[in-house]
Amino acid sequence: MNLSKLYSLPAERVDGKRRGYVLAAIKEGAGIAALLCADENEREFFIEPDKIVRTADAIVYQTEGKKRTRRGALRLNAPCYDECGNFLGYIEDYVLKQFEIKSCVINGKSYPAERVCLGDIAILKDKNGTAAAIAAKDMFLEAMMGANSRTLT
Repeated sequence: MNLSKLYSLPAERVDGKRRGYVLAAIKEGAGIAALLCADENEREFFIEPDKIVRTADAIVYQTEGKKRTRRGALRLNAPCYDECGNFLGYIEDYVLKQFEIKSCVINGKSYPAERVCLGDIAILKDKNGTAAAIAAKDMFLEAMMGANSRTLT
């Protein structure tokens, strides 16, 4: 299932007493810890994945989960760069399996989740294992010395 599909589904408690919609997916570790939702009166509530009964045409859940921080919310359309600072595009979607993030779709191309570092922006790690520290150092030196600078002797 894709995260964008979860955002499009209504949320409904099994007993029908509370209905709402998804505002955000809260990431914890390699998976989704909770869905932040709001009801028709804009009161927020959380749904934990283990309380979800089904997600076919609506997110049907048993009970609301404990209140959580919004930190770690997954963002669609977050800009993504490689380790050298080259812009790759935007995160279009996240592919989920049992609420675990398996891959990220960036500019129409799917990448394994373990290669993507998420924050305010996303950084795609080199598949060959090149250390991010080397790329960061090179970017820092280039910024300090200028792109056309000569090597110091």
